[in-house]
Amino acid sequence: MTNPQAARGFGRLGRGESWALITALAYTATNLLLRAAAVEIDPWLGSMLRQVPVFALAWGAVVIGRRAEVVPWSARFLGWQFAIALVVGGTVSFVIGNLFYFNALATGGLGVTASGAQAGIILTALVVGLVALGERPARQVVAGAAVLVGGLVLIGLARGASVDGWLAGLAFALGAGASYAISNVLTRLVQRTRPTTFVALAGTSLGGLVPLLLIQIVRGGGNPIDGADAEQVVIVLAAGCFNALALLGIVQSMRYTTVAIASSIQSSTVVFSYVAAVILFSESSVPLMVAGVVAVAVGVVISQLGRRPPPVLPDPAATPPAGPAGS
Repeated sequence: MTNPQAARGFGRLGRGESWALITALAYTATNLLLRAAAVEIDPWLGSMLRQVPVFALAWGAVVIGRRAEVVPWSARFLGWQFAIALVVGGTVSFVIGNLFYFNALATGGLGVTASGAQAGIILTALVVGLVALGERPARQVVAGAAVLVGGLVLIGLARGASVDGWLAGLAFALGAGASYAISNVLTRLVQRTRPTTFVALAGTSLGGLVPLLLIQIVRGGGNPIDGADAEQVVIVLAAGCFNALALLGIVQSMRYTTVAIASSIQSSTVVFSYVAAVILFSESSVPLMVAGVVAVAVGVVISQLGRRPPPVLPDPAATPPAGPAGS
């Protein structure tokens, strides 16, 4: 039996796949906005500011909607194991993952970093999704992932493999991708059991913003936005609005499809960003880069050929079985 509501999406795509595509487009808009106007901002400060819109959106929706899932003494409380999983997922992604990512940028350059992180996401999603969630990917998904990773390797070689320290940068980038994928797995764990979109988003944003804010307070001597001018702050907050849409897409895609499939589709960010960068910023189109981008696109398509109907999900409006909260 399949869930008809979960199956609806854009065209032939299911709902989870459609949300993953929205995530890719939203991340593309975020990257382009930062590429155009905010490249000079401190990366830790930028990471913190990008979390503000999603934090405001998620917790605003939770408060206005009076979501009992966040109230420990309520019968509808999400449960401490799920609440902790969401907060830990946010910290792993937005703090530990970003730490790896920034080190990758410093040692390997942008090309190796962006491609290595995407490869880390896909490979980790396949392994951890199988081990932790029992989600066995179809052969087409594995084949598509292999083509995708091959394309990302070509992109990395085209954009930075000649940079000194690129191998260390690649290791950091893979670590960043693994961190992002682990966060997605934790979100998937919650979403397939207790599907609660804004509560899940609130938990991950809490785990991301609070540590980043504390880090910036320490680094800025009490001023978390030390070193940024007003224009930079406004631009990064605007990018954070698209980032919020991307994170909403991740949470929703984890609700309706597997981590492996969602991660493959989200990798189309590489394709969208490259095409937009060529058109808007006249970036180079070397043959190796073009081949890598085409391979990524082909890998995304192949990964969809073996898509299975999504499982039936519990009704989030239904009252959970009686029992101790958080059990």
